[in-house]
Amino acid sequence: METLWQLEANIDDMNPQNMEYVFSRILDKGANDVWAMPMMMKKGRMASMLCVLCRRELLDDMMEIIVKETTSIGVRFFPVSRMACDRVITTVCIDGRELHCKVCRYGGQIVNISAEYDDCRKAAEATGIPLKEWQRKVKEAAYRQFTE
Repeated sequence: METLWQLEANIDDMNPQNMEYVFSRILDKGANDVWAMPMMMKKGRMASMLCVLCRRELLDDMMEIIVKETTSIGVRFFPVSRMACDRVITTVCIDGRELHCKVCRYGGQIVNISAEYDDCRKAAEATGIPLKEWQRKVKEAAYRQFTE
């Protein structure tokens, strides 16, 4: 278990296209995660709640990005406890191509294998084999690599 900090800011009058830029700035500064959720504010205004998860030492940086890059005029923040599975990034070789994936464990058992989207997309584009087929192959190869 670890303690991280969650920041929240309600944004109701900003072009939603700008959120991608804000997300990039936040992640580039070292946040663990960033997301937005649709919401309705007073007077029926549709809005987004921008949420950031980060280490305590990044709080000031995150708040600065939020108030400078969005139309929010305030930020809530509070500590949150988090459990994170053990994980490792590995490479598998399929049909002469190196593809990456993340293997996650909990209690010593594999609980999830996630194929790297960009690698699978490139393989699908180059070969004409469907993206989901590449994702399946990567997961199977990684599973074999960690269980044999």
